[in-house]
Amino acid sequence: MPSPTVPSILDASRPAIDPESLGELREELDTEDFLRILTLYLHKLPTRVAEVRGALAGRDAPALARAAHPLKSSSRQMGALLLGGLCERLELAGQAGTPEQVAELDTPLEQEAAAVQTALRWVVENS
Repeated sequence: MPSPTVPSILDASRPAIDPESLGELREELDTEDFLRILTLYLHKLPTRVAEVRGALAGRDAPALARAAHPLKSSSRQMGALLLGGLCERLELAGQAGTPEQVAELDTPLEQEAAAVQTALRWVVENS
């Protein structure tokens, strides 16, 4: 079943969820496991975003790198490629000790995560 086209906040010409990436994940798993993984990601997404935002607000570079890494990886696995790319920028800034250089990404992170959440909830509810 196709997912709705929820545009990315970061690039309105692209969807928040890449249909090919999500399709590959769907093909690798049976329906039950696919939905379980999506549901787990959706459950953890708000907490992971809050951890990244907290590290950004506190200008805590090590915490930023630690928080952004798993969000990057799991987002890319779900097909949230632009969110994953944003998290990679945050992770690299944390590793470099320069969280202040990416502080402006706080709001786009929150908004992109909301777009991803909307798209994936639709997939879960309609699969």
